[in-house]
Amino acid sequence: MSNRHIRALDLNLLRVFDALFEERNVTRAAQRLGLTQSAVSHALNRLRFTIGDELFVRAPSGMRATPRAAEIGPRIREGLLQLGAALAPGEFTPADTERAFSIAAGSYACAVLLPAVIGCVRRLAPKAEVRIRGAGLGLAEELDAGRADLAVGSFNAIPDRFDSLPLFQEQLVWVMRQDHPLAEAPLTLESLASSPHIVLSTAEDGHVVDGAVADSGLERRVLWDDGGMIRRMCQDRGLAPPPTFYAPDAHSALSLLPGTDLVALAPQRLARVYAGPFGLKLFSSPYPVRQFEVAMLWRKEHDAAALAWLRGLILDAAKALEPIPEAAEGTKSF
Repeated sequence: MSNRHIRALDLNLLRVFDALFEERNVTRAAQRLGLTQSAVSHALNRLRFTIGDELFVRAPSGMRATPRAAEIGPRIREGLLQLGAALAPGEFTPADTERAFSIAAGSYACAVLLPAVIGCVRRLAPKAEVRIRGAGLGLAEELDAGRADLAVGSFNAIPDRFDSLPLFQEQLVWVMRQDHPLAEAPLTLESLASSPHIVLSTAEDGHVVDGAVADSGLERRVLWDDGGMIRRMCQDRGLAPPPTFYAPDAHSALSLLPGTDLVALAPQRLARVYAGPFGLKLFSSPYPVRQFEVAMLWRKEHDAAALAWLRGLILDAAKALEPIPEAAEGTKSF
């Protein structure tokens, strides 16, 4: 790009580029920017001329970024974030903000933690917007590029470029339908071995090591499991391991329990959310299972007043969660 083109560059064109880079769809980008599709297409043509590249080409799934767009996209996003922070008022006023907050989270956080957070945002910042993004492969890049303001999950390793704050501990419990054959007696290893299990599988299976995936230095847990403990204990006692079925996420696993004789190992707070609607019973494990720490993390450079306010809401919501009840091993805990 020549200096002449840089001097003539309209900042609004970069906003259009950023929206297209994130949405990969002209219609959604136009809705996000409050423009017509024609205006977005016209802006894209001006950008193509200015930068000397097609930037986005049509593909079956929408608009595909060219290698040049993929190269400059994160840098343009970072520049827009820094410019916004530089021009933002010295004090953040929730009631007046029209900011769009972006939180990367999975089905667990969406069921357990985020309803309270969104309720607070709606009450305290009625003009603001909250976008929940999936916390899949590429999460570190989403945070680095500013497409996600923060992430909520369980992390084994966090690179120095991120700040983090622990929220609470989560305990695993065994879950089954209320009239399951095992539901009326204390749960034992032998009874668990006699019943088929449903376990969480993910689209990231090929990258999972000991229940976690590594992504640009960020190691994130994707499986709520016992690390194979039950299979090892069955083998030690000469018991046949239980048949295993797979579900794509924790919500799907729990939703399959009411109509089957399957049992599942699941996070207690998530299981408690669905226990009433799905008619489930929760049991503490008859053998020791590990706890998981749920935390939030964010890129240090993106630590603006608005994000500090959002983190405060998340921390308050975490503190308001009911504590995990204590239960003897194998007993019904809810």
